[in-house]
Amino acid sequence: MRLARVVKAVLIGTTTLLWMASASAQQIRFFPDFSSVANLHMNGAHQKTWNSQKVLGLTDGYSGVGIFHPGSASAWFNIQQPVKSGFSVYFKFQIHAAGICCTPGDGLAFVIQNTSSTYPTDPTYGATGVGITAKGVGNGGVGYAGIRNSLAVEFDTMQNPSPNAWDPSANHIAVQSCGANTNGPAHNNGPYTIGTNHNVNSCLVKTAISSSIPHLGVTCGTNSCVDGVTHEAAIEYTPPAPNAANGTLQVWIDPTFAMGTHTPTSTPTLSIPYNIDGSQNASTGLALAGGTSAWVGFTAAQTSMPQANDIIAWEFTPHTPTQVQQTIPPGGTPNTFQFGGHDTIVTYFPGFTNNGCDGISPSDPCLMTVVATPTARADFDRFRLTGTPFSNEQCIVYQDTGGKCIVYSITCQKTSDPTHDVACPASIPDTCNQIGDPGCIKFSTSFYTLDHVTTTNADYLKADPIGSNNWQSIFQFFDPNVLDGRTGGTGNTPSDFVATFRPEEEATTETHPSKP
Repeated sequence: MRLARVVKAVLIGTTTLLWMASASAQQIRFFPDFSSVANLHMNGAHQKTWNSQKVLGLTDGYSGVGIFHPGSASAWFNIQQPVKSGFSVYFKFQIHAAGICCTPGDGLAFVIQNTSSTYPTDPTYGATGVGITAKGVGNGGVGYAGIRNSLAVEFDTMQNPSPNAWDPSANHIAVQSCGANTNGPAHNNGPYTIGTNHNVNSCLVKTAISSSIPHLGVTCGTNSCVDGVTHEAAIEYTPPAPNAANGTLQVWIDPTFAMGTHTPTSTPTLSIPYNIDGSQNASTGLALAGGTSAWVGFTAAQTSMPQANDIIAWEFTPHTPTQVQQTIPPGGTPNTFQFGGHDTIVTYFPGFTNNGCDGISPSDPCLMTVVATPTARADFDRFRLTGTPFSNEQCIVYQDTGGKCIVYSITCQKTSDPTHDVACPASIPDTCNQIGDPGCIKFSTSFYTLDHVTTTNADYLKADPIGSNNWQSIFQFFDPNVLDGRTGGTGNTPSDFVATFRPEEEATTETHPSKP
């Protein structure tokens, strides 16, 4: 709950059309740390404990005299993410454990890639694997050198010496891509040498480089090195407007954030025109899976003078309709559907057993799918609230979504037929007549927002059937201490859900005019 307002993005098309669209993707949220590394495929990286936190260790740094140090690593979320329609990224990292004086390297990079048999990694660089096994090389390559069809935002802590003097300094960031061709770290025209390839040229995306940034890595003296501080980074891609050639790619290092959110409010460190769609931008855009998606993750490398490159937290939030499908757990067990910087949770009543969607097929467990659709507030208010008992309310704008509200559409499917909707298990008859009754199903959503939401002006609406404007309030609580807030309520069955608030209402109690 915040006192500011966000600029509202214009939604192309109507809400009614958007709710029907979806892309299959499990979203990414490792926050506040990497206590779980589910859905991560790690190539040389691993989960470890550092400063009492579980972190993603990309490289390990100095581990003793005589230990072989050079190496690279990568870690990819193992479900491709929609990137064409825009996304927001937040992550926290620290560089440390550089015990050999005096110029440790390489650094780390956030990377989007769609390697495949069509676009394999480049063995002449020494790169290996495709998809979630793709791994680039070090030697100044920051772990992504040799990965074709990729976009890398690098955080570089080593200035490569001659004959590979392609860096402006030992502390810089840069955006690198050669489109569907082999990506590499060179910022100046070569040729340079990586592996057995002696013809490496620049993959810098125009002017996307800066050395005017906080010190990223360790500080070394004559005999030892002091750990670098923890840094926060944010990346946001906004796609081109209709009939425009480019959108915008922005990168922040240690920005000021809107209080309680991961939304930067300070000037970007880098801001460049960019189009990630390779069909519209052959030189630096990517050939995307299905025209929309790619693998996302991190790479890093260390030299014979090593350093540990750790990722402490990570969120990735698409700006497009996305869906998560999961098996319904037993009653009383929260089923969390994660969408990067926001989520929705469905909890069945105590005693519920998943005996299939029909209640009599335990060998065919019932699945639940949640489609999260970013929707411009003005369009939601116009097309779905006007003329209803809730026309005085507004949907809550979620940060990291391109300035949009979220409508969650919840459906069910059989495990044996996961692409066709069937009726979801409902509450036991006559056990959910009033909000909060013990036989009700619990629904809730958490979010980052700049809207001034309170316990007295918050609401939570359900529309049945999906896509209709037959809204009812199922509001039961607003908790300001979960992310930036969690709104929840109860109902008989899944359907459309949206978190709303009454912006002009004073801090007084109001009765919510509906049934569950």
